[in-house]
Parts: sequence; structure tokens; C-alpha cells
Amino acid sequence: MKKVKEAIDTKAIEEKALNHFKSFIENSKVISQFITDNDKEPCWDGQLYLYADGIRDKEHLQGRVPVQIKGTEVGSFVTKKWKYKLEKADLKAYLEEPTFFIVCQVKKDSKERMLFFRELLDLVNKLLRDMGKNATKMTLFHPLTDDLKEFEDQLMVFLSNSKKMISFAHSNLLSMEEALKKGIKDFSFIAPSKYADRLQLMKYLSTHSSYIYAKISKELDVDMPLSNGPGRFIFQRDDDGEVRVEDKVYFKGYHNEIKDGRIIIKIGNVMTINMSMDNTDMGQATVKLTTTAKYLKESINEAEFGVALNDTGVLSVGMLDLQMKVHEKEYVEELRQKLIRWKELDNVLDKLHVTKPFDLTTITDSQGELIGLLIETVGKGNMVNLPGQEATLLLWEIGNIELLLWCAVGKDGMCAIGDFFDMSIRIAYKISEDETINVTPYSYLQLDKLWEKVDNVDFDNIIASAEEAARQHEYCYMMSNYDVLAMITAADALEKIDIERSKKLLEKALKLNEWLIEKEPKDEMRPLHIINKMQIMKRQRELTADECQILENMLDDEFAEDMVKAGVYLLLDRKEDFQQLFEMMQEDEKKSVKGFPIWRFV
Repeated sequence: MKKVKEAIDTKAIEEKALNHFKSFIENSKVISQFITDNDKEPCWDGQLYLYADGIRDKEHLQGRVPVQIKGTEVGSFVTKKWKYKLEKADLKAYLEEPTFFIVCQVKKDSKERMLFFRELLDLVNKLLRDMGKNATKMTLFHPLTDDLKEFEDQLMVFLSNSKKMISFAHSNLLSMEEALKKGIKDFSFIAPSKYADRLQLMKYLSTHSSYIYAKISKELDVDMPLSNGPGRFIFQRDDDGEVRVEDKVYFKGYHNEIKDGRIIIKIGNVMTINMSMDNTDMGQATVKLTTTAKYLKESINEAEFGVALNDTGVLSVGMLDLQMKVHEKEYVEELRQKLIRWKELDNVLDKLHVTKPFDLTTITDSQGELIGLLIETVGKGNMVNLPGQEATLLLWEIGNIELLLWCAVGKDGMCAIGDFFDMSIRIAYKISEDETINVTPYSYLQLDKLWEKVDNVDFDNIIASAEEAARQHEYCYMMSNYDVLAMITAADALEKIDIERSKKLLEKALKLNEWLIEKEPKDEMRPLHIINKMQIMKRQRELTADECQILENMLDDEFAEDMVKAGVYLLLDRKEDFQQLFEMMQEDEKKSVKGFPIWRFV
């Protein structure tokens, strides 16, 4: 008796499922159902005939969709990752005739019902491959829309897809990657005809799984379904429009995306706007504001943006003005306080000629105290009390930058701190036992590889400083030549770890060297300056034919010294000639050549 009861219950559930589905489509002018009772047709329960324009006659008949409808009893509805068992025998039949499979969850002891579906198109082949010797396969099903119009559209799209796919039931399909490798550029998809508006079509494609077809023969007009599908489209574009609050532009460009039926605008790393595409989508627009910039100037810009947006409530993205409300009030107030400190620090770094992006994430607690001292002294011009501090030069490492500063101590013990390159202090250099001269602050950078380390070098004042020093003593021309060599050496050391700084050092060394070529009072130094100019340019690019000829002419000078000839040979890539000359040099000369940056070309 128990087995009979189970059979009766199963039949009752199937009837409830069938009746619920028929009730769902009974008012449709597009769908005409021919569904039999009691499973009279193998593998299918019947057909759904589809008509265009809601007119049910032969002229408007679009085709028919085979349908299978099953019922299953549940204690409560399961909507996420719900699976239903499909039989291999049925799937083999569906391979030849694509089928719309519907399962109705019937809630026990209730009149509540919920429909689920699976479109058995190209999926059938995959299921059959995965089943192996098994007779059944648990397969993922999706909730069916409760909007009749949307279901009608879904069936129309299914019908069109099944017509295009049926001839490829036993074919090996191309993937998108394979199609592109074959040079195929014509692709298509199927969507309801009512989506003539481009934006609405994009919304549909981003919320519904679609198949993509590759035009494998234009002559025969053959479209092959790609093996990648179905899937939802994501539309992305980088727009170069301005992002403004009032009249200030904070960002140039933003990322625009349509995904899952929503417009997502990403502004740098600071803001993401997720909003509805139309009034039918009741999901609230969400705005996420973050400031994740690593470097000081970007952090200031992001903070100013967040504060301004909070204060005005209007954001302009391209041609679009959006009313915005920032809900993170505590976060905005925190930004205001950080902004004050960041701007003070930025002002100090500008005064110190620092162009290297300052990494805020690398600051230690002790370095934070140094920042406070910088703001108070260099920024505000105040004296500070540093017990035990002596007048000296300071090399401060703060985060990812190093600053060379001077410290002066008054009689009261109060300290002033300033920029090493502001010409406030005298740099003395002893050229003999009896004579000390003033040199430029840049010559001090020859020590301890400071050209490689110091980030507050005032590059714009190098030549003016050299001119002033040379007016006071002719030996400063030689010191400027040493500066050129030190800058080239530093550029070589940095070329793989700090490309921009390396390029800048070469650029500024070249300008200083050109000044030396023009102003150098000693004729014997001019060939060396020309060699330095050529070795700088050889690092920047290939030497021209005219430049090489200048070097060749220097070899013809009967008074050319061996040091000059050695440099010329290296610049002209005449390695054998250089080697012969080098072997003939005295040991002290060899040591000198090896110490010069031109040794790079050996």
C-alpha cells in the first residue's frame, strides 16, 4: 500500500506543477500551449507554440518550443544553487530537439509554487560528456521569471537560438579565442526585438545570459555558436571626461561600466557609483568613497575631492550632474584634519624642490616627528628647541626621500633648519695647505654618493651657482667639471632603480657641461669637456655621424693627450685601439681611467 501512496503523491505533484504553469501562461497572446496529461509523449510533455504580434494564425506563427514540465515537493523553496536530476535517455533526445525544461517546486501542505528552468541547448553535449556511464545527472536550475512578458521574450530568444544551434548538435564548436585566431571578426547574438534603444539593449545583455555566434561563412551566411556561452555581457569604457565639484577638476577621466543591469562609474581609486539604468530598477544608487592614494599629492587631491563633495553635494561627471550625499561624516572630518597636515607638508617639499612622489605609507613614527620639525621650521620659519643639537648639516631620511638640510643654533639654544641649497651657508673647500675657497653647494654632493641620495637638489640653480663660484675663484671651473663626472656616475648607478632621476641627472649634467665648454678659461680642458658631452649623449642616444666626426678629428690633434685619446676610442667603440693604448699607460693613469664614468664603455 505504501508504494501505491507514493505513486499517487507523485502524480498529484506533477498535476499541481502542470496546473501552475498553465495558469502562469493562460493570459498570453504569444504562447499557445499543447501539453498532454499523464506523460503520454516520451521525453516531453508537449509544445509551446509562439506567435508574433499576439496574433494566433499561421502567418504569425514563429515556431514551437518542446517543453518538459516536472514537479517536486519541498518543505521550503530553495532558490540558490538548486539542482534537479536529468536522465541520460531524455538528454539524448534533447540533443536532436532543443528543449525548455521546467521544474515546479511545490511547497508541502501549501498552495505556494515556484517555477525553475533550464534551457537545454548546447548544454546537452556537455552534460552527456560529464555523465559517463551514469544514467542521471544533477543539473543546476534557475528561478523562472514571474513576468509573463519577459517569459514570452525568453521563449522567443530560445526558439531563435535553437534554430541556429540544431545543425551544430554533433559539431566541435569554436571558442572565442579560436575564432579570433582564425581571423573571424563578425559576431552576433540574439535579443528580443523590443530592445531597439541601445541603453536598454545593453541592460538586457548584462542581465540575461546570451549566446554568441561567429560568422564562419559570409557566402553561405552560416553562424556557428561559440563554445564559451551562454554568458552575460559586461560593457566597459574609459571616458576622458572631467570629474568636477563646482569649478574645480579633480580627475581627468573615469571608468564606465554596465554590469548586471547597473551603471557603475569608477573615479580613480576614490569613488565608485553604482546606480540604476532606468526607473524600473528600484535598487538604490550606492556611493562608496575611499581615499587609498599612496603618494602625498594624490592623497591631497582625493581628500579635497571628498571634502568638497560633502560640502556641495553635487558631482559633475562628464556632462552629467549628480546630486550626492556623503554619509561617512566622521570619515570626512578625519579627511579635513589630514588635509591640513598634508598641505603643510606639501608646501615644505615644494620649498625644498622635491619632485619625487612622496610615499605616505613608508613613514615611521620617528620620521613623523621630523615632519613636524620641517613644517615648523622650513614651512613656517620658526625656531625650535632641540636640546643638545649642534650647528651642522643634516641628512634626514623621511619615508622614501632624503633631505639635505642645514641646522644653525642660536645663543639661546634655539635651532633654525633650512634648505642646504638656499645659499644661506658657505661651503668651503681646501685647494692647498694655504688656501681655502668657497664652492657651490652642489660640489658637496660629490661626497658619500649624495647625488644618488639627496632628493631636495635645486637643479634649476646649478649653473647660476657655478657662475657665482667661478667669479670668486677660477678653480671652481674644475670643481664644476668634477660635478659633471659625479652626476654621470650617479645617473649610471640609478638607471635601473630610478629611471626618471637618472635621466634628469644626465640632462642637468649636459647643461652644466655645455656651460663649461663655453666658459672654460683653460684650453687644455676643452677636449675633456667635449668627451664628457659625448659620453652623456651616448648614454641618451646613438651619436650622430657629425658627432663621431668631431671625435675622429680629436684623434688627429698631434697634441692630444692619452687620456683624451682613450676617451675618444671608447666613445667610437674602437675597443682594440683603446686596449693597446691602455696597456701602455702608467699604473696611476690606468687607475684614473678606471675611476672615471667613461669606463662604462670598456
